[in-house]
Amino acid sequence: MKSILLILAVVISSATVTSCKSKKAATATTSGSSASSTGSNGSTATTTMETTNTTASGTNQGAHAGKVSHKYRATGCETVIVIMAHDDVAEITLIPKDKLNKDIDVDGQNITFDYQPLKMPQPAGCATGIPAEISNITKLK
Repeated sequence: MKSILLILAVVISSATVTSCKSKKAATATTSGSSASSTGSNGSTATTTMETTNTTASGTNQGAHAGKVSHKYRATGCETVIVIMAHDDVAEITLIPKDKLNKDIDVDGQNITFDYQPLKMPQPAGCATGIPAEISNITKLK
């Protein structure tokens, strides 16, 4: 019985390690990629990573393109960034954690940026949107 548990633990451990490696490899590939691996007991673990493509072209630009908006100012939410809907991906509204620079915080300004969603409550007055850390902001013309 102990040997069966030991073998099971090794199989699960190796499948987990292989699965983690598959996730890292799948992250580096494009949308809809999948990776699979075979464990020592012949079972197959498959990992599928879906990514959305909101990328903007350029080398020093952020990975996402969006538009600065003040459409929620009436409710008390100062500034949001809207990533427009495309290819079955709904519009994403981000609430910047920190204030944007004055030259960028202009209603309708198109920008590229990187963001990291934050696990924090929405600020008062911001009923719509996801709080996010915004970085690598570049103005578009």
